[in-house]
Amino acid sequence: MAKTTYNNPYHPYPYEMRGQFAEKQEKDKTRFFEVDSYKYDKEKIKRLKENDLFESSYAAMCIEQLNRPITDSDNVFYLYKIATYYADPNQDDPELFNESSDCYETYYFQNIDELLEFANHKWGLVLSDFVASRETHFPLKNL
Repeated sequence: MAKTTYNNPYHPYPYEMRGQFAEKQEKDKTRFFEVDSYKYDKEKIKRLKENDLFESSYAAMCIEQLNRPITDSDNVFYLYKIATYYADPNQDDPELFNESSDCYETYYFQNIDELLEFANHKWGLVLSDFVASRETHFPLKNL
């Protein structure tokens, strides 16, 4: 995968990434992927810390789970999570789809390039594999 340097303070995802969902057939199972972003706001984190609310915040959970410590916070605009699990692609009902899921894994990154490099190395995914949910077998695709 070619190394890119996407780091936009105004939009979390590269234009070429058509969505935040992917699925991949692995032997007799279907692996689903979901990418999510969280706006990294240094001022908000500072306020949370000043008010003793940081430790119980979503920001703290994301930061604690990162693949490496943040060393240059001036160049971190979003934190990213990729979640993956196996599920039955034939389940149209969200509840049954969730019941069919297993082997859930999550990974956190401080930039999209690291996430995409990891996904490529671990599962062979590339930028264009990420599409809108309606282009996958996720049951909530019409919402």
